[in-house]
Amino acid sequence: IQYRVNQNYHNTTSPRIFCLILTSPNSFLSRTKAINETWAPRCDQYFFITEYPRETMTPEQIQFAEQIPIAPIKNITAGYDHLTQKSTLAFLFAYENYFNDFDWFIKADDDTFLIIEHLKAFLREQNTSEPVTFGYNFKVIVPKGYHSGGGSYVLSRESLRRFYEAHQDPALNCRKDGGSEDVEVANCLRKKGVYPGKSLDKQNRELFHPLSFADHFRGTFPDWLLQYAENPLGAHYNCCSDQTISFHYVPPEEQYLMNFLLYRTQVKSNTFKSNSSMT
Repeated sequence: IQYRVNQNYHNTTSPRIFCLILTSPNSFLSRTKAINETWAPRCDQYFFITEYPRETMTPEQIQFAEQIPIAPIKNITAGYDHLTQKSTLAFLFAYENYFNDFDWFIKADDDTFLIIEHLKAFLREQNTSEPVTFGYNFKVIVPKGYHSGGGSYVLSRESLRRFYEAHQDPALNCRKDGGSEDVEVANCLRKKGVYPGKSLDKQNRELFHPLSFADHFRGTFPDWLLQYAENPLGAHYNCCSDQTISFHYVPPEEQYLMNFLLYRTQVKSNTFKSNSSMT
């Protein structure tokens, strides 16, 4: 598919956010469509990162693909086992085409839900010239830990530059495919002195989340998360910041639901009075 790399950004509010959303043709008419109709247009610019085997796609998938921004990246290998390649090619594409045009570069999956306004508010307090990344922090496997891939993670401009340089240096041996995508991206960044920053609000509540909102709110945590989480896990009103940025495992119908609750409903203030204020 041909998609012209353009300068028609959707938003100009600083800081400028570039979104890279990993997907596949099998999700075009479900997950991809939902994201394209909800949070993605709030990015300053966004691209879906996908393989494009036109010969095996349905006419409906092809028609849909021609209407959305797909990054013109060749030789993407399909399959979950190749997410490292897909993410790496996405970041290299961002560097080669958009490095000077944006401040932060965020990778998300097609079951991630992002609240871009909260992301911008958080990043407004950060320095994109620093070698730092933000996301949900795991404390294991990689030196200084790594971010949950599904919960999304964001690279500063300086981090993106170092990631690109790392992949141009064969001696650093950054993995280009295979392994776990979030682990391998983090391993490569560590070789260039890029480390995760604190991704909490002022009350030390999480901003990025590796599970769905329902799981975090209920405190339904799998054993692996209890072992991996860098920070104490909270539930109910302590599960998440009121400036929350992301959730994971959000199916299409919940993408629309969350979008409606966040952007289409208006709570009328002063309509009801508490008993203590009534005379």
